[in-house]
Amino acid sequence: MALQFVLGKASNDHFKKVIDNLDHSMQQHPHDTYFYLVPNHIKFESELGTLKQLNHDDQSTFAETRVQVFSFSRLMWYFLGNSKGYQLPRLSKDAVNMIIFQIIENYQDKLTVFKGEGAQPGFISQVADQINELQQGKIDPDTLDKIADLDPGTINPELQGKLHDISVIYREFLKETDGKYVDSSVTLEMLNQYLTDTDLSQMHFYISGFSQFSAQELEIVKALIDKANDITIDLNLDHAYPNEMPDSSAFFLRSGRLYHQLYQYARASGTKVMTDQYADGCRCSDGLRKLEDYWIASSEVGSPIQPKTNGNPDVALFRADSNYDELMNIATMIRQMVATGRFRYSDFMVVTRHLDKYQNVIDPIFQMQQIPYFVDIQKHMDNHPLVELIDALFSIYRADRKRNYRYDDVMRLLKSELLIPHDQDGNPMNIDRYRRCLSLCENLVLKNGYEGKRWTQDEDWEYATISDNDTGIVSNRNKEISADINVIRHFVKDTLPPFYKKMAKAKTGKDAANILYQFLDENGVINELKHWQDEATERGDLQEAGQSEQVWNTLCGLLDDFVTFLGDHPFEMDNFLDLLKAGFEGASYSQIPSTLDQVTISETGLVQLNNKKVTFVMGADDNSMPATIENNSLLNDADRDQMNEQFTDDQYLNDNSETQMVNEPYLNYLAFMTPDSKLVFSYNLGGGESDVTQAISPYVARIKDHFNLEEKHVSATPSPDSNDIRQYVGSKRATLKYLVKASLDAKVNGKQLGQAWTQIKAYLENDPTMRTITQKLMGSLTYKNVPAALKPEIVTGLYGNSITTSISKLEEFYYDPYEYFLKYGLRLKERDEFNLDPSSTGTFYHESLDKLIKEINDKHIDITDLSNEQIRNMVNEITGSIIEDDPDLQYEILKSSNRMEYISKQLVQTVMQMATTLRDQSHYTKMRPKNTEIIFGEPSETNGIDGLNFDLGDHHSVNVRGRIDRIDQMFLDGTEYLGVVDYKSSDRDIDLSEAYDGTRMQMMTYLDAVVQNQDKLSSTDKAKLASALYMHIFDPVLKPSEVENFDDIKQIEAVLMKKHKYSGLLVNNDGMLKDMVNNVADSSMIYPYKFKKGGKELDAISIKKSIIEPHDLELLLRRTEERIKNAGKQIFAGNIKLEPSQYKDKSKIDYSPYKSVMQFDSLLTENNYRIVKDMGNNKDVINFLREEERNNGGQ
Repeated sequence: MALQFVLGKASNDHFKKVIDNLDHSMQQHPHDTYFYLVPNHIKFESELGTLKQLNHDDQSTFAETRVQVFSFSRLMWYFLGNSKGYQLPRLSKDAVNMIIFQIIENYQDKLTVFKGEGAQPGFISQVADQINELQQGKIDPDTLDKIADLDPGTINPELQGKLHDISVIYREFLKETDGKYVDSSVTLEMLNQYLTDTDLSQMHFYISGFSQFSAQELEIVKALIDKANDITIDLNLDHAYPNEMPDSSAFFLRSGRLYHQLYQYARASGTKVMTDQYADGCRCSDGLRKLEDYWIASSEVGSPIQPKTNGNPDVALFRADSNYDELMNIATMIRQMVATGRFRYSDFMVVTRHLDKYQNVIDPIFQMQQIPYFVDIQKHMDNHPLVELIDALFSIYRADRKRNYRYDDVMRLLKSELLIPHDQDGNPMNIDRYRRCLSLCENLVLKNGYEGKRWTQDEDWEYATISDNDTGIVSNRNKEISADINVIRHFVKDTLPPFYKKMAKAKTGKDAANILYQFLDENGVINELKHWQDEATERGDLQEAGQSEQVWNTLCGLLDDFVTFLGDHPFEMDNFLDLLKAGFEGASYSQIPSTLDQVTISETGLVQLNNKKVTFVMGADDNSMPATIENNSLLNDADRDQMNEQFTDDQYLNDNSETQMVNEPYLNYLAFMTPDSKLVFSYNLGGGESDVTQAISPYVARIKDHFNLEEKHVSATPSPDSNDIRQYVGSKRATLKYLVKASLDAKVNGKQLGQAWTQIKAYLENDPTMRTITQKLMGSLTYKNVPAALKPEIVTGLYGNSITTSISKLEEFYYDPYEYFLKYGLRLKERDEFNLDPSSTGTFYHESLDKLIKEINDKHIDITDLSNEQIRNMVNEITGSIIEDDPDLQYEILKSSNRMEYISKQLVQTVMQMATTLRDQSHYTKMRPKNTEIIFGEPSETNGIDGLNFDLGDHHSVNVRGRIDRIDQMFLDGTEYLGVVDYKSSDRDIDLSEAYDGTRMQMMTYLDAVVQNQDKLSSTDKAKLASALYMHIFDPVLKPSEVENFDDIKQIEAVLMKKHKYSGLLVNNDGMLKDMVNNVADSSMIYPYKFKKGGKELDAISIKKSIIEPHDLELLLRRTEERIKNAGKQIFAGNIKLEPSQYKDKSKIDYSPYKSVMQFDSLLTENNYRIVKDMGNNKDVINFLREEERNNGGQ
């Protein structure tokens, strides 16, 4: 029995020394068995390296049966595989969670600190991890009880409570599992006992890659020291610690501590300790050895440090702006080095402390660079579609919940694409058709807010499109779309409710597990997973192919464990789902390397084999190096410190956070020394991540300063005129990416491409595999965001020869011809969503006031006679019928929640306020509402009037239709006067500059329609136009500054009257302005005009802003008709200019839903606003029209 230590720094060739010793021993004892124990993480590579070094004759095929390269878990299998205890059912992590969950449920009355914590997310896993740590530390429940019973002055009361609860759970866990199941802790105990009782005299053990062991693992190593022929322990350690422990600040603290423990044990047990051997061969370059010496010296307190040096050719450093640019540069460097022929991809390792920061960019970059790679970090299963499906399945319906079949839950289930409809022959629906049906269904659900019983109702959903927002007429009920939508609805209705009914009858956990499995089987989920696996295999994607099988096997394992441990317990859905989710969160996919020649990507916290030539340490920033260590276990650092004082020598827990932080320099040192030729540090400034700023790691800053390293900045955009472009030349596709960037920079800054980029461009343009994409991407540089005019045949295809439209749509043409084309030519639109927008509230107000006025007129009620009570009753009845009798579900949202019901009341209150305002205004004016919601230009409307029709020539015409909110009427001296009123949800006034331009023609168009249809609208032959007014629909909130006495009703009514004052234009027609109000002095109460003192002349402001002469109105209407015809001609001419209008520095494009499509950028020379001229006040515009008339000879 002998113990041999192999020591040396990480730069020494430990592997060669160990395998040489092993080889020598094999020659001395050819019939013995040899075991090489390494961390599981590097077992495969270690086995390959061992066989390669033992293959002295370089045979193409070589095997060595006497040598076994194992991890501890594999060693257990080797010795215990046929033993009775090892054959017991193995406890998975999920099974442990389930047992602990049930223990906590059963022993709530005995728990103190952890009472009620079982339902907290992650708590069960925390308890399981803590018990596992205690088992590995050889700490049993009795030890915990002993510590918990100590005097409160010795042990913290809070810790006493924790230990009491952990002990209760731990003890019951052992009772539940002892002799029935095994886990890693139990098998380690079994292995220790086996080794103690077995003759190992013809066995030789070699151990590498460890700097510490758990207490259980240490017991096994001690058993090997006692029983094996010999054991060799290989440690990264600069010198021996036979007689004393290393100082707590020692760089090789963990390795030195392990040496001391094993040395002292061997001496105490009588095992011969051989003279220490040192890994004498140096596998690293001179520069890396110098880095090693400096790093060790600078990390140990009191160690002498060599003077600074000027450079280190084997250590490099670069900085990038983002993690994408950082990794792209690494990939480029790897590709270039492989291209020299001196490197293989397997010679490279890329490591970082937290790989998740780069998870989303690894695959795109390495695929673009055409570099094979292997990420040896386990990928968790919790994002797999099967997991999402199960979570959604149990979230959609709960019998005790008011809202079920909610949008998010149903769509999560359907978009998993694992549960899809089947035809009568049992074949799944074509996936493309399924996606189309689902998209249409989702649109309707979002639009109408369908949830709950809507999904399970017998009546089919009906899809309807409203083609004209101005008339509200439903022009098309698309049966084909409705049928596609109902394919999904029927599938949900026929598939899910039966499942929930069965689940409601499940009495035990076993019942529930069987129901879930049968549901997934009967509805084709298993077959769909198999189909995914087959497709991935055909593509050659073995990683993805294996994932479908592994996630299904994991689910089956979880269900099996659930049935085994909780199957007879009463079923509780929340617990069932939580345990399944926890199981998937803890499960990982097995990794399958696709080739031996590939770049390894890993994390610095994992043990690595020192067999690489070049290592890139990326993410070397102040947030990750050193890492911030957090203790998230049940026992915090203070707890551990107190407990360690009470343990025996062979009991211990994992290191606390402080000790782990002390070990950070050593942990990073191991990563620094993985290569033998070159080490490259890199970090990024955090570009692309919100609110993240990063600086260089203090570790790397020290190295940079000592060796005076150049910190190279890798710019994301190459300089176009530079010939030093090496850092941007990778694969053809990656190089093209940078060529485009350089070319764009050259164009923007007026530079010429340098010779290097010119040669790259010529090469790519002549490469058959790259020519097309190169021309396409380079062509984008000369692209101008200028839409080309439409060809006549396209115009005809889009619009026909006659455009029937609303004036608001023609206004949009003047706002921006290109947006008009997108919206009404291509008919692009945003997806409707179930929300209450200004358009919906506006429609509600319009419909309510329309019905109110119609009822008043039909009953021949004088509005001035209505009392507040009568108004309240009428409004409540009308608005109630609108909300309840809603066949198109337009106002369904108002009934969807308590909040919406409150908003509904606010809307009704606004209608009531407007009804009261109309009543109060009628006391001051002779104007009365005559008609409401008058539709013009719609032949199907029995009460409609003619539209405005214009012949444009060339067999083209434009027909304007619309809906006038209200026409008021009054009679003065036998003359009938008609006024147009338009309701607006926001404050609005008429600006004739915009009317002249064409961007605001609505009110003028309504007036023109009234003029053209006087015979239908007027009860006399000589009706005259009185006004075109806006009425602001709102329920004002009065401020204390506006009302002196809130108890004075008259004062409040007067303030409300002013707030609802009309805005717009009035016609100065034969003294009408004086007579349309009952008292001239009160005109300004409701209308936008007033007279000077004496009541004979209008004031100047009214004349400039709100008063128009009859002839001037004719000029304005003539201009409006010209604008309509011009818009029609431009549309038929194919004008789709990207030319958004801008008036007074404001443009509608700023909040256009088509902004992302138009890509308008005013900084581009080709993108410019069309400036709408501010012609002054309305009187100035009228004067301009008069001048135009004079210049045109009165035409």
